[in-house]
Amino acid sequence: MEKEQLLEAFSEYEIYLASLNTRITSDEEAHAPTAEGKWSVSEIIAHLGEWDRFMREERLPFMKEGAAIESLPDVDAFNRRAVENVKTHEFPYILANAQKQRALLAKAIEEMDPAVFKAPFTIGSHETNAADYFEGLLSHDAHHRRQIDAFLESKA
Repeated sequence: MEKEQLLEAFSEYEIYLASLNTRITSDEEAHAPTAEGKWSVSEIIAHLGEWDRFMREERLPFMKEGAAIESLPDVDAFNRRAVENVKTHEFPYILANAQKQRALLAKAIEEMDPAVFKAPFTIGSHETNAADYFEGLLSHDAHHRRQIDAFLESKA
């Protein structure tokens, strides 16, 4: 994936997040599980925002040719921490934070040297580059967007 394509997808995602300001009509709706045993929209959005922060602060600075980056030791624990305080915040706050985190990540990627964007490095034992790494983020976004959209369609 080219950097311009990624940034365009990020811009589209930011528009999607902004649409949730009107599609989610109450904090009660935002905090309701999207399906039995699943996260709420608030938890999903907080989770996505925390991953964006993590990637910008704890991955992106180390994505250099030949770099060896440690794997995240416990993804489930990371995800639990990302959503543990969601119920103490109103949805507009959660949404604004996620929007801010994605915008900051997009700006950091935009400023990346094109050669660094395609430079190979490893995370754990997996060789990748920033282009492929962030393309995986788009798949993650799409998965959660489908969950949110299905939930909102069921409420319509």
